[in-house]
Amino acid sequence: MKSRKWFLLFLVVTVSAFILAACGGSDEPSTANDNGNNAENQTNDDGNENEAPENEPEETYDLGGRHITINFHADLTPEEGTEIGDLQVERWREVEEKYNVTIEWTTTPYDEKFDHFTTTVLAGEPYADIVLFDDTETGRLSRLALEGLIVAYDDIIDLSQTKLSDMILEQGRILPDGKVYAVETLGTFARGGGMFYNKTLFEQAGLEDPYDLVQRGEWTWDAMLHAAKTLTSGDQYGLALNPHTIAEYSIISNDARVLDIETGEIVLDSPEALQALEFTADLFNLHDVVRENDRSTLWEDPPVFFNEGIAAMVHGATWEASEERREAPFEWGYVYWPLGPNASEYGAIRTGVSGYVIPVGVEDPEIVYQIWEDLQLWEYEREQQIAWFEDIFPNEESVEMATQMLDNVKFGRWKPYNLADAFYGTWEAIAFGEQTPAQAVASIKPEAQALVDEFLGSASE
Repeated sequence: MKSRKWFLLFLVVTVSAFILAACGGSDEPSTANDNGNNAENQTNDDGNENEAPENEPEETYDLGGRHITINFHADLTPEEGTEIGDLQVERWREVEEKYNVTIEWTTTPYDEKFDHFTTTVLAGEPYADIVLFDDTETGRLSRLALEGLIVAYDDIIDLSQTKLSDMILEQGRILPDGKVYAVETLGTFARGGGMFYNKTLFEQAGLEDPYDLVQRGEWTWDAMLHAAKTLTSGDQYGLALNPHTIAEYSIISNDARVLDIETGEIVLDSPEALQALEFTADLFNLHDVVRENDRSTLWEDPPVFFNEGIAAMVHGATWEASEERREAPFEWGYVYWPLGPNASEYGAIRTGVSGYVIPVGVEDPEIVYQIWEDLQLWEYEREQQIAWFEDIFPNEESVEMATQMLDNVKFGRWKPYNLADAFYGTWEAIAFGEQTPAQAVASIKPEAQALVDEFLGSASE
């Protein structure tokens, strides 16, 4: 499972700084070196970003001093003292005055949030007006939507008149009804989902830099495997991998699927998915290019091995450019995860869902949404995300890659469908050579299908 410690570090460093920033931004995305990737979230059918019509009088509200609470399991209260913090606090006060409300950011412990949410909503007294769930809580989020405990935004606002991008809306559609239950900002895609690599080792081995290969569309599984073999010698390994992460990255980077959303059928035994799992198995068991993990938690070792120079490549999100990594005694870079043979476009890999939800029973949910939207510093979002990339990455090429990932994301759509934790044993059995991919998939498929059927059955009730 993911390291919540590192994820919360990301939240403290970035979300606290940028959580009130936008998912659009007034700047147009760079089209230089986009490698054929289409920005999925930039335009509507008319070619414009989602935005409210211009030149219409701004609607005003008077909520009579109502107390509005925004809840998460970490403190997201805006703080003065930085340029962006000052702007956030200024916007906060402006919104309070506009709506005649007071706004408070509250916290609920991670392990208590789901139960507290459920209990208070069922009692008709939601504990907050809007609640943020991160992508480690995908299963919780979809379960709340399934049980009718969170509001579908489609039911309370005209989404075409909001500042929400198409990619944000796509992420928020977590049930078969196709409605949007969670909304976010561009910051949700700032975490990326690609590969860190040791530039020094690549150069010493005479290998072409992955960044240059990306520019030509040649950063592929085969290219990564060639580099991993070349860089594996003695105590030095080409890759450090978490079996769960590499299996998911391989499936998505090969444009394969675990679940057919339209039919509700598990399709993990498709040729493209099995090809991805066979590639995963071979990295561990045939080519022997993966540094074996020492600790009991499979997520803990890979980033450490990379930081120590033991492994030349590791999967990771942008927030894993930690202080330890920035102090590593070698040059490193960040690029897209390589393309599988069935894929033609690069994208950041994303399997979880995060976002702000409005509990059922909240008074005037459409106004609560508008308050949240008005709090966002839409005009600074992209600028602020890039500034963060420039702070954490050591070179312009990595900043360029992370910036592209804001607009190019490949979603794994299966986890909300009762499958958030369904395949951990399967991925491990494949990586550790306990079962072939075909055997592992055949073993788990009936159980996984039953979980989906249960979920879809509940959704149709």
